[in-house]
Amino acid sequence: MMVDPITALVTFVVAKPTLSLLITSSLVTALLVVVTRLLMNKKVVDEIKNRMEEIREQLTAAQKAGDTELANKHLADMMKTNSEYMRQTFKALIVSIVVISIFLPFLKGGYEGMGAIKLPFSLPFLGSQMTWIYWYILVSFAMGWVLRKILEVD
Repeated sequence: MMVDPITALVTFVVAKPTLSLLITSSLVTALLVVVTRLLMNKKVVDEIKNRMEEIREQLTAAQKAGDTELANKHLADMMKTNSEYMRQTFKALIVSIVVISIFLPFLKGGYEGMGAIKLPFSLPFLGSQMTWIYWYILVSFAMGWVLRKILEVD
């Protein structure tokens, strides 16, 4: 009897919760990074960041010169520019919250009570076994960092 390669792969992945959670969290993170890339206007965000850097330099110079009136003006400009940045990133944040709130309950149902990784040593607060949520967070941060660098997000 010949085993279908897809069935064998699915059986292998399901039998290994660490691997299946790694794949799932990587896919969810990739989805979130791509959505963030699509929702944020990179050119506008880069302009805002450059403007904030200029204002920060001007603010520092005004503070060193002791000109409080000019420093307050630059501080107000900084707050306004920061508000624009927040407006640009808020859409992606809302989508991320919605996607995570949809996926996490399904993951909890599938992985709760099962240790994802058995560590060869004991960590403070974690013990010698990482639960599914810690493994998910670790993989998500690592994959998110790599994908953000590759896609030049943020």
